[in-house]
Amino acid sequence: MPDPILAMRSGTGTHCCLNPPLSGRRIVDVRGHSALRALRVVLTISLLSGVARAGSMERTGPGTGPLGGSRAITVSHSALLHTAQVFATGEGGRIAADLDELGQARLAWGNLGQLLGSMGSDEQKIVRLNVVVTDSAAGTAMGRVLREALAPSDRPSVTLVEGSLPLHGSRVALDAVALAADGVAGRPAPDSTALAWLPGLRAASRLAAGPRVYISGRAADGSPGDAASDVLRQIERMLRFLSLDRRSVIQLKCFLRPVSATAEVHERIVEHFRGEPPSVVFVEWKNRLPIEIEAIAQAAADPSRSALRFITPPWDRASPIFARVVRIDHPVSIYVSTLNGRTPNRGELQVREMFDQLSELLAEVGSDFRHLAKATYYVADERSSTTLNEVRPEHYEADRPPAASKASVQGTAVPGMHLAVDMIAVPSE
Repeated sequence: MPDPILAMRSGTGTHCCLNPPLSGRRIVDVRGHSALRALRVVLTISLLSGVARAGSMERTGPGTGPLGGSRAITVSHSALLHTAQVFATGEGGRIAADLDELGQARLAWGNLGQLLGSMGSDEQKIVRLNVVVTDSAAGTAMGRVLREALAPSDRPSVTLVEGSLPLHGSRVALDAVALAADGVAGRPAPDSTALAWLPGLRAASRLAAGPRVYISGRAADGSPGDAASDVLRQIERMLRFLSLDRRSVIQLKCFLRPVSATAEVHERIVEHFRGEPPSVVFVEWKNRLPIEIEAIAQAAADPSRSALRFITPPWDRASPIFARVVRIDHPVSIYVSTLNGRTPNRGELQVREMFDQLSELLAEVGSDFRHLAKATYYVADERSSTTLNEVRPEHYEADRPPAASKASVQGTAVPGMHLAVDMIAVPSE
């Protein structure tokens, strides 16, 4: 199994161009205050001179978010690990199908802890925990495990959705974003085969503190494998436009159907990345097309630019409800937990309630709709999906919506709720 952390090439590679050409771009700059610009310059000088800057995280609403997690977590000046999915697997990567949902939740959590520990991190440093469960009972079990394992003050923000999983007999899948150890460029793979459930699996990738890029989901038709290859070529074209290359990619998230095609899709990813893929996460969706893939990539420092940029390449049409690409140069990211709305069994109302919840939470953490960078929408019924498209322009400025993916899913694992949304934002000042 290859080194689990993607070794970033830095400095003078073509993907690290500080001032890529602007011809043909549609870019909206968010000009910060002079103090913010000064802070970014200082940060950039620190990074380029090799001076380590300790990362930090601050929890909002600890113990009151989904599954008893935090409602949001603010991360400052920190490198982050993005893990692949882990399951309730033992030696050989075989699922412990004889365990009930609580047993599987505990085993999956233990495997995630082992993975993070092998890389100099731990469960208390998880910024966002992404949970996919097969039903609400498994979601309840995962909430119990979090309460058993972590004090409220140590709990992550949580994203929770429901769907079928790639490993037969599995009830819970976990992946995480966690603070990375300072100065750790890579560590050996965990001393266990329990995590190696796919050939060529990369257990985690490291996103250095600094500029990062979120590429909205790209989709294609055809067989799952061929469609995946098509999408990867689309992402590669986008990377070239951004003066990046495939080595800059930190994580891919694949929304696909059927979920049984996971191994075939991952094989295409390994082939595309020439045996050195980033970490990959798989979520079953119910959309018409077989696959959509979104990407996170590392970018080079550019102190002349604004903290947040919304980018449309010349071959794409700008959309008022999602940006094709968002680049963050701000040293702070805010990870918002799943928001579901409030009223059970009222999908249309839940969408509007979700935006009310989001507005309140963003204000609490020092952000707003203008400073959203990334959104993931999970919808469990058609009316919620349609309403989401109708309502987004009421809250987003037409030239600065977040990068996004929207996936029709089996459910949200919360009875009566048809919508689950998580966000990444930056401070408004």
